[in-house]
Amino acid sequence: MFAKIGRNTPASTGTNPIRADQLGGLVVGGNNYQDSTQGGEMFFANALDMEVALYSATSAIGLIVYNPPDSGVNMIPYLWGAQVYATSASMTGMVLAVGTQLTLPTTTTAAPLTGKTLLTASTGLTVGKCAAYSIATILAPVLAWPLFHNTAAINTVGAEVISGDLKGALGFAPGTTCVLGALGAAGVNVNLALTWKEVPTGL
Repeated sequence: MFAKIGRNTPASTGTNPIRADQLGGLVVGGNNYQDSTQGGEMFFANALDMEVALYSATSAIGLIVYNPPDSGVNMIPYLWGAQVYATSASMTGMVLAVGTQLTLPTTTTAAPLTGKTLLTASTGLTVGKCAAYSIATILAPVLAWPLFHNTAAINTVGAEVISGDLKGALGFAPGTTCVLGALGAAGVNVNLALTWKEVPTGL
């Protein structure tokens, strides 16, 4: 059996050959981030120095990814990361939340940097069907998945890595928002980041 070197033509029906890299290694889907990045299939956004709002807030502050109702894609989150670098006395963690959003969010501030994970410049990256914001007025989200717990003074006790990989376990359909928000109460001085794939609905 032989495998094709290089990418297949995108298709929703029919058959495609298996793929190999230039060294003969088998290329498979799933968590192969290198292949997804090189193929322009994965996106990211960050939000810097945020006063993160409670996850259920309609005046959302944090990291909000909006999947428009006519996008034709499911937004599938993968890697996420957070840095809590100043004391947040009341915030007890962060969660992933989901909201119904059939209209364009208002009062928005775009995420500082967003686009394909294949970085071609420091600004003006190619964006996908979903839009990423650090501030947006949206319909109230509900908690979908806990991400981490933190103590009030976590920033004072040394270095910490707060990150994870959802591995495609959750997806956000057209007409929804994906929100990285605070648990308990709003937090201060938080950096956030998220990667996701945009997969055509029906696949």
